Amino acid sequence: VSSGGAPHMADVSDLCAQIERDFGDGAFEEALEAADAILEVDPRSEVGLRCRCACLVHLEQTDDALTLLDEEASLFGASAALPRAFCLYQKGSFAEARAVVDEALAAPVDPADMAGLMHVRAQLLYKTNEARASAQSYRQILSEVPGAADDPEVVTNATAALVMAGLNAEAVRLVEVSGPQGTYELAYNAACAQVGLGEYSAADDLLSVALDLSTQALQADDVDEEETEAEQAVIKAQRAYVAQLMGDEASASEGYQGVLKVKGHDNIDNTVAAVAANNLVALRGDRDLFDSAKRMRAALAEAVASKLTPAQREVFLANQALLAWHMGKPALCREFLDGFEKAFPQSDVPVLLRATLLYRPKASSKEAPSADAEALLAQWAQAHPARSARVLLSLAQMRARAPLPATKGEAKADPLTRAAETLMGIEPLRLAPRLVATVVHLLERLGDVAEATAFLEATLDRFGRDRSRTIPEGQEKGAGVEGAGADGADSAVPPDVISRDHLVVLHGASAFFERHHRWKEMAAVQQQLLAANSRDLEARARLIVAASHYDVALAAEEDASLPDVAGEEEEDDDTLDIAELEKLDVPAATRARGKHASEANELAAARAQEAEAETQGGAPGDAPPAKRRKKGKPRYPKGFDPANPGPAPDPERWLPKKERSTYRRTKRDKKNASQMRGPQGAASGSGASSSLDFSGPAKGSASAAAAPAPTVLPHEIIAGGGRGKKKGGKKNKSNW
Repeated sequence: VSSGGAPHMADVSDLCAQIERDFGDGAFEEALEAADAILEVDPRSEVGLRCRCACLVHLEQTDDALTLLDEEASLFGASAALPRAFCLYQKGSFAEARAVVDEALAAPVDPADMAGLMHVRAQLLYKTNEARASAQSYRQILSEVPGAADDPEVVTNATAALVMAGLNAEAVRLVEVSGPQGTYELAYNAACAQVGLGEYSAADDLLSVALDLSTQALQADDVDEEETEAEQAVIKAQRAYVAQLMGDEASASEGYQGVLKVKGHDNIDNTVAAVAANNLVALRGDRDLFDSAKRMRAALAEAVASKLTPAQREVFLANQALLAWHMGKPALCREFLDGFEKAFPQSDVPVLLRATLLYRPKASSKEAPSADAEALLAQWAQAHPARSARVLLSLAQMRARAPLPATKGEAKADPLTRAAETLMGIEPLRLAPRLVATVVHLLERLGDVAEATAFLEATLDRFGRDRSRTIPEGQEKGAGVEGAGADGADSAVPPDVISRDHLVVLHGASAFFERHHRWKEMAAVQQQLLAANSRDLEARARLIVAASHYDVALAAEEDASLPDVAGEEEEDDDTLDIAELEKLDVPAATRARGKHASEANELAAARAQEAEAETQGGAPGDAPPAKRRKKGKPRYPKGFDPANPGPAPDPERWLPKKERSTYRRTKRDKKNASQMRGPQGAASGSGASSSLDFSGPAKGSASAAAAPAPTVLPHEIIAGGGRGKKKGGKKNKSNW
């Protein structure tokens, strides 16, 4: 196109070819200039209008694109739905975009636009926090749209939707099936899926790969260092989070602070900086409270809060209220909790924090916490039974640690009894193995074995009536449990027979019944295990042990079904040559120990005597000739004459002079002995010194066992005012 002049008709084809090349190179600004040049020749050119609309969409000039679509609605027709929906999606008008997509999909759609409309709909569901619906939409795209599984963008977005929906195992399988795509976004999403599965080491490795891939990709695009750091901030923040989950708090703190200190901080996504600040506040706990409060205010600013997911915003609000509690500002904490409850009325975090405010007494008060905390938790749990698990667990812990005082005329309730009753009322966790074990342990502590037995039987009965219990993602039913059977392959339980939780509870119940000699109940448990897996040899052996205490016939019947231990017939004793066995050399062995040591040593000595007698020509039973011990000449010190030894040495020569029997005390020694030493109030005599001994347990004190250990050692307590100066006298020099 010549400068200053309009293009000729012959140049339109060249302009179209130029637009196609620019689109392939991603040069949308040059393509937009070419499209405007076409419209100068023919303002109603369909090719020019469509190319201009596409360029405006790619350049994110959404207002100009929507204006063009409105002005040329008759020209675009039904094909305007896709660019209009995408422009509304970019503007954040998700409801309008959703209406446009649903209307377009309800009518016959051009196959060329179908994949794009489905993709926009899936992304709209993701942005509106409908993660399950978004994941289902991406499943439909991957199965119905040709080539979608090979598109890195589609696979990356599908993985993100699956992770957001909590389907982490499916996300990992999708990445494995799709193969390595070579994009750092996909590696990052795969790492998030591994975090959801608890595979923190694998997640850290994937984040390292994502960091390397992002560096390569950004360097290839000639991105400067500051923009590179800003782009990699989300990966570094996630690595710090993984380090925090793995217990490496130092690396986590360094990673969060590094994200918040990058030079291109203004280019970092607000949500990434907010998440890093929130996690740093959570990592600090009750340290650096004022700096944490400043960071939480910035993280919950209106510009940032609108971009957070509901789960992230709920965590931020909880940390904000908890921070106010740590700072000793209960009024401010209650104010935050009021806003928290308005935003998330179904969340159990506000009621837990309110109960904490009521439960925590003043540091100077020795009174028991108020009953208002228990009443608040019990009332909320009754109003929200589906979400009452954590609240009831907190209530059980509160009742176990701080029992309420009994009213007049009523017996004081045992704290463990009240805690066990509360735990038994947690319906969402009624069949959880850990809750069952906790209740049984509490009842055992109370000595109520009958109640524990009834609770276990009721639990097993519910498992039998409901074998369709769901298993957490990543765990398979019938997974191997330590001690489940003799052989790992044979002891695997079919997934359609028994669940993992049921299997764990059965083994725990078996140990409980055996510990309390309830043999019939133990046998019933082993029979359930055998019904699930008839090749479980350990269960059959335990059934024999239990049945032998009350039904010998059943024990014998089960014993007959056990396989032969040897596995083959034993050899006939007649084939063994006893004489040959006696001639064999006894293998060398270490000296016997234990209760058979004396017998083994005597036998070895007798055999040695017989062998020595045979070698010397004597009878095996004769005693060996006595050996004469050669006497050596005694060794004397140099210059010592045995004929004139002189006086015998003093046997007390090794003792200090004051401790020898021949020592005579002087007047000065007697005077010093009568003086009192030690701290003021001390008395001489063994009785007084034993009363001052702090190293042993105190006698006659009921609170001594519960008192904390002293912070200084006993000899430091008794030392009193330290060393004093000596008065007079010369230093006693000893010959030693």
